[in-house]
Amino acid sequence: MSTAENQNLPYELLGRYFSGEATPEEAMTVDDWIREHRDHRELYDQVAAIWDDAGLQQRYQLPDRTAVLQELKARMATRPVVGKVLPLGRIAAAVALLVGVAAILIFVLRSHNGPQALALVSKRTGAAIQRDTLPDQSTVVLNSYASLQYASGFQDTVRLVKLSGEAWFDVTSRPDKPFIVAVGDIRVQVLGTSFNVRQSDSAIAVMVKTGAVKMSRGDSSIQVKAGQEGVYHIARKELGLTAGAFKTNQLGYATRVFNFENITLKEIVTQLEKAYGIQVVFEHKALEGCTMSSTFENKPIEYVFEVISVTLNVTCRIEKDKVYISGAGCGG
Repeated sequence: MSTAENQNLPYELLGRYFSGEATPEEAMTVDDWIREHRDHRELYDQVAAIWDDAGLQQRYQLPDRTAVLQELKARMATRPVVGKVLPLGRIAAAVALLVGVAAILIFVLRSHNGPQALALVSKRTGAAIQRDTLPDQSTVVLNSYASLQYASGFQDTVRLVKLSGEAWFDVTSRPDKPFIVAVGDIRVQVLGTSFNVRQSDSAIAVMVKTGAVKMSRGDSSIQVKAGQEGVYHIARKELGLTAGAFKTNQLGYATRVFNFENITLKEIVTQLEKAYGIQVVFEHKALEGCTMSSTFENKPIEYVFEVISVTLNVTCRIEKDKVYISGAGCGG
């Protein structure tokens, strides 16, 4: 594209691009525009954030252009573009692009869904995990201190959820309606698969158990297949795959699948407490250091502690949501 075309990229084209309605040629045009200049990439990231917010909050009324312009000017005056200060003319151009794109994206949502407003569902966990079924019958397990937001009913052209923290997803296949997890700067897109998303201060990691997902930031993307983990390094703004074996136990809080290899009973019960929502009490502290190896494939809690009892020569007494462990232990 020419410089003039870059500066005057049609708002409607970006609207179709984000809603998934752009033709392959139009998508290539947008990708070329993103790569043309670093400013375009930064603007694209800001527009992507607008799209996510609009999709989640279902803003069906077009914004007041003057009010939005003033708000964006105020924001960009303090942080015009990440890492540098732009001349006033460039700020005005950037603001104009964002205002126009915001209006078009919200209009696209409005035309897809009609004028009615849909409720925004918000879920948040404390220390305990939360298991839930989404409107499309996909399942999600929110780990401790995580939050999830999505539009009630999933009536948009995509199934969009916004995550903060860590969660496990087992997604129902809907080829006509992609499932997208927005977490930080990253978009994780799938059709039907099971995977875990973990957000920390330094990275966003996606571990895939079945199927495959696409992790993307702007025009950069990687495919993460079953048994792999994709990581976005926040400081370096880089996507990549990690080396090493699949971390089954890391997903145990959600899947209740564990492969314990010569680890202490204290370490084992810490993971079981979260996965099953129980509290384990050691009646003799020395039992915490007993070690064992065993594999559990989503077994009932009674079965798990029966195996522990036989393996370590201990007594496990289950009373409601508490398990009391006593005995000589460690095979003695």
